[in-house]
Amino acid sequence: MNKVQKGNAVDNAKAKNRMATLYLMMLCVFITVMLTTVKVHANSNNHWQPVASETLLKLPANLIEKRIQQDFEMSPLANQLLSLESNIVDKGDKIKALQSLLTDASANEMTEERVSLVQIKSSYLDDMQLSQSLRQDALNKKQYLYEDVLRKLFHQQNSSANLDMQKLRAKQEEAKQRMDRVIAQVDATLLNDRLDKKSPYADEFAMNLGKIEQLKKAISQHQSSLAPTIDGVEVSAQEYVRQLLMQAASDQSLLDQEALMISYMAKLVALDAQSIEFRLAYEETEDGVVINNFTKPNQAADLFF
Repeated sequence: MNKVQKGNAVDNAKAKNRMATLYLMMLCVFITVMLTTVKVHANSNNHWQPVASETLLKLPANLIEKRIQQDFEMSPLANQLLSLESNIVDKGDKIKALQSLLTDASANEMTEERVSLVQIKSSYLDDMQLSQSLRQDALNKKQYLYEDVLRKLFHQQNSSANLDMQKLRAKQEEAKQRMDRVIAQVDATLLNDRLDKKSPYADEFAMNLGKIEQLKKAISQHQSSLAPTIDGVEVSAQEYVRQLLMQAASDQSLLDQEALMISYMAKLVALDAQSIEFRLAYEETEDGVVINNFTKPNQAADLFF
């Protein structure tokens, strides 16, 4: 290779380094503003309108959470989160593969792979931050829904209409108890009268009573009839929804922690990019002295001979 070719090779290498440095500088700036821009994007692409609180009030309290979750899983937002999670897993595998490739390489080797690693990490954090923002927004909506349901439950409890309903239910219960007593008396009469003479009617009546009791037991044990429980203890609908609201608040704290961790990871990626940028812009001599990679006249003199 003649001097001109060597000079061109050096120039190409320097141009390549300058492009890589420029890319890394842009990446550092992008990572700095990443958390803000992704949050805006998350809000603009959120598509989940929770079920109305009026609909939830018609359900048994122990089914409220399941109904909300079912509604969420059928939304475009849930599909977007699943797609993001798939991308996150895929990019995580690529990061691990590149890290394994760079394990035994020195700091000055495999620069392109190191730049690719920083790029994939940045994209990985984009997806992770977007996922966190979408889940944060969904949780905010769920909390608001729980609060709305709780307010309406208290209103129902204190309204005169609810008192009238309680009186009606009490009268219905009294009527049911009277009917049970009459049935028991008729049953005893039919079964005990003239024991020496079997009555087909009495046998069928007894069989029907047995089936009625089985049906009543099945109704009382049906999931839709069960009272809500917390740690195995039956509670009121208001207390159950209040517990759901407290759980949502705990989930909110976890999402806040996730956001903090993502910001720290973004800072580390920015530092990685900055480190590669400095290494491309400056070289160290064997004795550790840092020199700038400027083209010197003595390197270019041969171009003019």
